[in-house]
Amino acid sequence: MEALVWLGGDKLSVRDVEQPEPADGEALLRVSLAGICGSDLHAYRGAGGKRRPPLVLGHEAVGRLDGDDRLFAVFPLQGCQACPACQAGRENLCPNRQLLGLDRPGTFAELVAVPASALVPVPAGVPAEVAVLTEPLATALAVFRGFELGPGQRVAVIGCGSIGLLAVYAAARSGCLVAAADPVARRRQAATEVGAGSVADSAESWPAKEADFVVDAVGIEQTWSAALTAVRPGGTVDVVGLGQNAGIVEVGDIVRSGLTLRGTYAYTRDDFAAALAMLAEQPPSISWLERLPLKEGPEAFESLATLQAPAVKILLEPA
Repeated sequence: MEALVWLGGDKLSVRDVEQPEPADGEALLRVSLAGICGSDLHAYRGAGGKRRPPLVLGHEAVGRLDGDDRLFAVFPLQGCQACPACQAGRENLCPNRQLLGLDRPGTFAELVAVPASALVPVPAGVPAEVAVLTEPLATALAVFRGFELGPGQRVAVIGCGSIGLLAVYAAARSGCLVAAADPVARRRQAATEVGAGSVADSAESWPAKEADFVVDAVGIEQTWSAALTAVRPGGTVDVVGLGQNAGIVEVGDIVRSGLTLRGTYAYTRDDFAAALAMLAEQPPSISWLERLPLKEGPEAFESLATLQAPAVKILLEPA
């Protein structure tokens, strides 16, 4: 079968590889579309983390089973099912969790072996290019978990990649007043299309202490500092981006203003189900997506990493 194989750093190759053999309890999914995530680009830029080449990247996908007409979205996380986090339904926090495209071969391939429990049926009539947004939207919904989104609330989003854009969409859909910031013009345009009421090229230009909730979908010192400046006393900043592992945080300001600073990693199965239901009920604009054949994967990665891609997000389509 054809697969896009990461060889380390910025080296990618479309190769003919052996078809995976599903283990007990697994299914063989024929991938329809797989989205390139920012974490895939981290590996491409040299920050692969636990990833070890050669590896098929990718964890955002929809596909079909042979002999079954239904479309399935893939829940790509697998926990140990025994630890306190898993017992509480928080597989995303399992210390022994595994992720497709990180700990095992991912979805940039014609076929991928996944636990049968990872296949979530997509409601009839939902297009594949909408359903494939379930995974990044689930992350955005996890960011807002415990915060009641509603009319009149002021939400600000820094970084308009797919998670940032879908955070804008989720907040705007709930009636919030949403501001978004990104230095790239086409991303700002996409933010407007999915519901942002105002856009800026930098969060540092926002008025101080006005937002109720700020999402940092970039995760570097400059952006979390801007988020802490923009949020009102008693407000919340959630860092979901992983652009920088360590840096300075003005703890004194957090204490004196009674702020909540928290991080979000991935999502639960409930978040995933809620994301798919939201997409089925009222899908966002998808003008910021582009579909390309899997064989153009290396060029797609390069164009995204260098910010030359005409789209914000690229979906790879195996042959």
